Amino acid sequence: MTVETVLFICIAAILALGLSFVQYFKKQRDKRVKHWAFFSVLRFITYFSVLLLFINPEFSQTSFSVEKPTLVLAVDNSTSMIDLAEKNSIEQFVSAISENEEIQESFTVERYTFGQRISTNDSLSFMEKQSDLNEAFSTFQKLYLQKNAPTVFISDGNQTYGQDYLYSAKQYQQNILPVVVGDTTTYSDLKLAQVNVNRFAFLNNKFPVEIFVNYEGEASIDKKLKIEQNNRVVFSQNLNFSKENASQQITALLTASSVGVKTYSIEIESLTSEKNTANNTKKFAVEIIDEKTNVLILSSILHPDLGMFKKSIEHNQQRSASIKFISDEIAFEDYQLIILYQPDSKFKEAYQKIEKLGLNTLTVTGTKTDYNFLNNQQTYFSKEANTQTENYLSTYNSSYNAYQFEDIGFDDFPPLEDKFGELQFSTEYQTLLFQRINGFQTETPLLATIKNNTSKHGFLFGENSWQWRAKSFRDQGDFKSYDEFLGKLIQYLASNKRRDRLNLEFDSFYNPGESIIFKANYVDGNYEFDPRAKISIQIKNSESGEEQLFPFLLKNNHYEVDLSNLSAGEYKFTVTVAEENIKKSGSFTIVDFDVEKQFLTADFDKLSKIASDNVYFLDKENELITDLLNNKAYTPVQKSKIEKSPLIDWYYLLAIIVLSLSIEWFLRKYNGLI
Repeated sequence: MTVETVLFICIAAILALGLSFVQYFKKQRDKRVKHWAFFSVLRFITYFSVLLLFINPEFSQTSFSVEKPTLVLAVDNSTSMIDLAEKNSIEQFVSAISENEEIQESFTVERYTFGQRISTNDSLSFMEKQSDLNEAFSTFQKLYLQKNAPTVFISDGNQTYGQDYLYSAKQYQQNILPVVVGDTTTYSDLKLAQVNVNRFAFLNNKFPVEIFVNYEGEASIDKKLKIEQNNRVVFSQNLNFSKENASQQITALLTASSVGVKTYSIEIESLTSEKNTANNTKKFAVEIIDEKTNVLILSSILHPDLGMFKKSIEHNQQRSASIKFISDEIAFEDYQLIILYQPDSKFKEAYQKIEKLGLNTLTVTGTKTDYNFLNNQQTYFSKEANTQTENYLSTYNSSYNAYQFEDIGFDDFPPLEDKFGELQFSTEYQTLLFQRINGFQTETPLLATIKNNTSKHGFLFGENSWQWRAKSFRDQGDFKSYDEFLGKLIQYLASNKRRDRLNLEFDSFYNPGESIIFKANYVDGNYEFDPRAKISIQIKNSESGEEQLFPFLLKNNHYEVDLSNLSAGEYKFTVTVAEENIKKSGSFTIVDFDVEKQFLTADFDKLSKIASDNVYFLDKENELITDLLNNKAYTPVQKSKIEKSPLIDWYYLLAIIVLSLSIEWFLRKYNGLI
């Protein structure tokens, strides 16, 4: 309490005493003087208490406590730990530290386990498929930033996931006491260090596989690397290693010959006396996708444009184009896009089949087009054409937004020829290229697209587009730019994803340690998200035949199920919506590969680099306990805590004011002074 506050309290006491004296002695001296002294005391208490509330002095109270340092016991819970040491020896070491009486008296012991994620669960299962040591140190840095927390780090030092832990360990502002688990002796070893491959590849294409092979040893060796798929060798190469040439990078080009998830096995021949052969083999999977688009070019006449369309479309190996004449037998359902070249009355049956199947089309008109027939067969546009023809130049429309395409010099392309007449659209459309006539820019489309609920349609109003491809070749020396332009148009028109009420999001294969999360989006009949649905997934192991049923859980605006506990293998599944005749089936693969088994010894060098002082082993728990107890940096600290409480928080003062006023009122009433 400050001197100023004490002075105010003294003034308040004098003021309260003065007011009480004036009210009960000077003014009431002729009325029962025997009561004035008692009443003035009560009035003094009231005034003084009220004035104290205005002054509101603060009272300080100091409390003392002893804070022990925190001893962090962090144990690597990955599968490699029990491959390098016995589970019992690790558990006994942890118990010897955490249950030691002197340790418990001097420290607050907090236990953690870590694998891919850190956990406060102190039970040791050694079942984690990945080990992220960087995540452990990063988490401890946040938890113990303001504390004294020496950390006993029990691990083999081998990391399979995340960033290198050396940097985060150096940033950790606590003493680290590493306990090495496993053999530190160096053995000759040959291992597949890393495999890089894309998750997807296209049918009949070649895809690269990048392989890194490391060798630890003194002698020069020659070993064979091979890649197998379904017990068939698809790639092999002889490799030479020595002490100076201890690492090699190999790139293999494999052929995607069939559709589906394909599992491959990479193997490097083991050394004669190699101790760990588990790291000589790795498996990976690639999903082969068939995105081949079949395009039908339908015509009743011969024209150079037909060959141009076929060559340009098939420039992309994932697309094929067939030229058919209207008199041929055609299976329309085999095609994703129909190019209707200069349709006339002979196309009537073709239009009926296209409408029935809901197929996508690209209509190309010209001097041989029957516009009267075309106006009757479709409702998207109409053109009152006459026998006069016109040459139409093209102008690039930069505002087209259905998909992205570049201006490849359309303004300089030769003109297209078509019948002259006014063109009118009756539905919403987007223009890729505008018509330019005799140097005059129009708003009439030369090339346009339309998208409705079930299909897409494109319109090119003019023949002789083969000259465009020839002009592109003359300017650039190849057909690449024009073929890419036409390819994007074909890709846009040919793709037609119909909306389903149940949509699934999952991968066709998963690598070891990855989270296997299936997401489902379900909408009602009005295509609005339905949070009331009951969705389940039936999983069947293709090898064992074992079946399991899992429910989807509602997560915000989607449904989700976690299948991360499934073992490696191939699975088939069926997702069902209860009380609805809606199902979706599929399959996925979990690659059989344990990355934790790739390590032969503990990484003593890395653990020694992060050590604040000494490095310990599982049989040195007494040495670790002694160092912890004798280190003066870990002594308990006495802390004082000052708590300040203002008088206004003291409820008893209010009770005193109420009590003094009440007693005064009752006594004055009793004595007839009111």
